[in-house]
Amino acid sequence: MVYATYEFYKEVFGGDAIPQDSFSRLAKRASEYINMATFGRAETFSDDEDLLKKACCAVAEATKINEEGGGVVAESVGRITKNYAAGVTNTPNEEERLSIAVSRYLSSTGLLYLGV
Repeated sequence: MVYATYEFYKEVFGGDAIPQDSFSRLAKRASEYINMATFGRAETFSDDEDLLKKACCAVAEATKINEEGGGVVAESVGRITKNYAAGVTNTPNEEERLSIAVSRYLSSTGLLYLGV
């Protein structure tokens, strides 16, 4: 089950980082990640607030960033340049990026709870 459509991504979530031709693939991967993170409970979750759809969009964007090699580590604007030494950054790794994205929307639902 894919939790979000491109229309939802553009109109409700307000996303603009993923082109339409890539969204279906990324949303599918994001939904698979959500199912793994929620131990399959997301599929039967009653979602009146569109939290699963929003989580799907956020995880899809994080997946896109991961596929592109991660976040920006050097940036130049005009004559100003920022560089970060290897290993000295607060940029999240791939798994942290996905976890942050899913947690942003599902942490209050109980779906991510590991206990009994």
